[in-house]
Formats: sequence, structure tokens, C-alpha cells
Amino acid sequence: MSGWLFPLVFAVVGAMVFTIGFVGFWRTFTLRRDGVRAEGHVVRLETTSNGQGGRIHRPVVGWATADGRRMEVESPYGRSWVGRFRPGTPVRIRYDPRRPERMRIEGYGHGVQWVFMLVGVGFVAGGISVALRLGI
Repeated sequence: MSGWLFPLVFAVVGAMVFTIGFVGFWRTFTLRRDGVRAEGHVVRLETTSNGQGGRIHRPVVGWATADGRRMEVESPYGRSWVGRFRPGTPVRIRYDPRRPERMRIEGYGHGVQWVFMLVGVGFVAGGISVALRLGI
């Protein structure tokens, strides 16, 4: 009975990690396909703790929508270093015209989604592999 528990948990965790990555990938893909491109600038950095004594910096971008609304939206992606996103830095973004708070900075943070999907596939494959070796 307990022989199948480890590979099952491993595969389920992998499927969840893959799903998180895929949802992020899909949102980014739809913004690239259907989103409106705009020029903005970094207004400020929101800095939070990463829970391990370090800090995560997320740029807050300001821009005007096509219908003239002024927006300020924090990027869903952050890094442990400030890098190129200092206040005042110009950036290109894509946003959803129906929900402008859905914004992505072009070329920033999208590799994380691929990492999640690859790790998820690895976990699922590992779980299946162990299950097959155990003859389950």
C-alpha cells in the first residue's frame, strides 16, 4: 500500500509545479498576442523579504493606457538584485486593455515559467519511473 504513495506524491507535486508554470506561460503568451504595447517607466521598486534574510525587488511601472488612464502596476516578477530597473528607467510593456493591471515588462521574468514547467515534468517523470520500477 505505501509503495505507491511516494511516486504518487512526487508525480502530483510535479503536476502542480508544471501547472503553475503553464498558467504563467499562458498569461504571458496571451498578453504578447492580444495585449497592447505601451512605453512606461519604473516609478519605484517594491522591496519585500524573501523569507531567508534576503530581499526581492519588483519594479512598479507607470504608463498611460490607450484611452488615457494613468496606471501604476507592480510587476509580478522580482529579483534579488535591482539590476536595470531603477526609478526613472524607461520600459516597454504589454497590458490587457480590458484589465490594464495585467501587465508584463517585455523581456523580464519569463524564463521562470519554463523552469517551473521543466521541473514539473521532471517530477512527474520521476514519479512514474519509480512507480514502474516498483511494479505498481
